[in-house]
Amino acid sequence: MNRVRVVSVVTACALIPLLAPTVLVVMASLSGGELLTFPPKGLTFHWYTEMLSSQEVWTALGNSLYVAGLSVLINVVCGVPAALALPTVGRYSRTLFTVLLSLGLSSPTIVTAFAYFDLYSRIGFRGNLTAVAIAVAVTCFPFMLWTVLAAVEDTDPNLAPAAATLGADPVEQFLFVRLPLLAPGIVTGALVVFVLSITDFVVSQVLTNIDNQTLPVFVYSGLRGAISPALGAVSTFFIAVVAVAFAVVLRLGKVERFLFRT
Repeated sequence: MNRVRVVSVVTACALIPLLAPTVLVVMASLSGGELLTFPPKGLTFHWYTEMLSSQEVWTALGNSLYVAGLSVLINVVCGVPAALALPTVGRYSRTLFTVLLSLGLSSPTIVTAFAYFDLYSRIGFRGNLTAVAIAVAVTCFPFMLWTVLAAVEDTDPNLAPAAATLGADPVEQFLFVRLPLLAPGIVTGALVVFVLSITDFVVSQVLTNIDNQTLPVFVYSGLRGAISPALGAVSTFFIAVVAVAFAVVLRLGKVERFLFRT
């Protein structure tokens, strides 16, 4: 009983610094004043109404969703085959290829962003949201690879041969045996990539412009002048979008089977 209480206290102490900034932003977004302050000067939903009627906010959100969606697609299409192929090579080759495929995390994000900026400038691909999505996808790729690779290693290798003895061809073995077992890992990786992509700031800040900026860049741009509660409303809305993404995927994908597998 005492151990449970200690764990609860430690968990609460860890959650406070994590949740406090978000709570402060949400409360400040309800301020009736013209500047973002805490405690708020009165309570109003005026800034949320203004946000929902802003075409700039919806355009920036659409850009973020496009970048995140394309990043997830690229990672799934490339990450799943890579994770399936790695266990079939030798131990040393597998280590080498894993390191090579994880190079997206080998340098600071700002360095990667300017490297892509230079590359896109040379080939005339700069200022394109698809180019931004590709850069973000490469940066996030290790998270998809590692997650699916863990799911592959957690799969019983005898299941596919057992299905073959029952008459299943290789395609049926993959679709009806391996893929359902890998689904929690794929969903988990897609969730992580989606959240990292939709909240990406550094790469998007360097590669986008005023015409196609993502929502994090849009919020940052508003910080250069007087900070309005409208920015708090946009930030709260963005937090809600990410939270809904978590809730939907956790509900439909049953990711907890993968995260808490024994």
